[in-house]
Amino acid sequence: MLSNRIAADPAADHPLRHLMRILLIALASACTLASSAMAQAPATGPLVLLLPASTRATGMGNTWVAGRDETSVFYNPAQINPTTGFGGRVVRYGDDALLGTLANAMTINWLTLGWGVQVVEFKASGFSSYPYDPSEVTRSGGTREAQSLEVVAGGNFLIKKFRTGIGLKYAEDRADAAINPLSSATLSYMAPAIHRGVVLGDVGVSHALLSGTAALAVQNIGDDSRVKLTIQTTLVWARQMQAQQLDLAFATQVSLRRDWLGAGGGVEAGWGWIEGWSAAVRAGAHRTETAAQKPIAMGATLNADHLS
Repeated sequence: MLSNRIAADPAADHPLRHLMRILLIALASACTLASSAMAQAPATGPLVLLLPASTRATGMGNTWVAGRDETSVFYNPAQINPTTGFGGRVVRYGDDALLGTLANAMTINWLTLGWGVQVVEFKASGFSSYPYDPSEVTRSGGTREAQSLEVVAGGNFLIKKFRTGIGLKYAEDRADAAINPLSSATLSYMAPAIHRGVVLGDVGVSHALLSGTAALAVQNIGDDSRVKLTIQTTLVWARQMQAQQLDLAFATQVSLRRDWLGAGGGVEAGWGWIEGWSAAVRAGAHRTETAAQKPIAMGATLNADHLS
């Protein structure tokens, strides 16, 4: 039915073709990079900084540096967008890991402010080295109780039609000591307890470009003497548009992190049939941190008033 309506309306056909062309290029680039020889990203910590803060972003290949909602405080302070209330999310990873996110944003005169908290509880393997990689939260059989926490605040304002943002955050990893299961000694450890915390800064900028939004974010700026950090620079272009009764959104992005280049892309199609009620489906691909992760992601959402 959708294809018949589009074929009858050339005006709707053009943006959809443009959308698919950009998406295919982004997905092909992401999959090519994912299968390249440099598949392993540089180890960095804390772990929570490598996990998606939004399930919507996850389904779009985690391409959310140009996204605008309360979770943007975790991706790009320039894109923080005021909301009508707190946004909370709970995500289950495998059998032993649970992630929770709480965020909020508001506008005061010319300044938009936002804050957020994100924490993941998981069981790390006693044989895993630190810093942990993202696949640690999906492994089963872990013996070390572990936690990764991020507390972030930021704000943005307009400077000559460029939205500029600055963010400050505290992030840390904690893990119990790992006891050697092959030793009968009471205090024989494979690895000591972990408590690594650091204060970091983020900066970002966004601007309208080619009927969409171009955004740049530089994240994790700080002292790496206590925690092994890698500054990440991400450039993204995203667009939202309408085709018949569908609300379409897509994004492509490239990230650079110390001799490691990542790319990703995602698309979303939404439909609202009555005020306050809507549904959306999305798909994306991106270069993963490790070979154990999958480069393809898909998702769906049902919005019922203020509940998603």
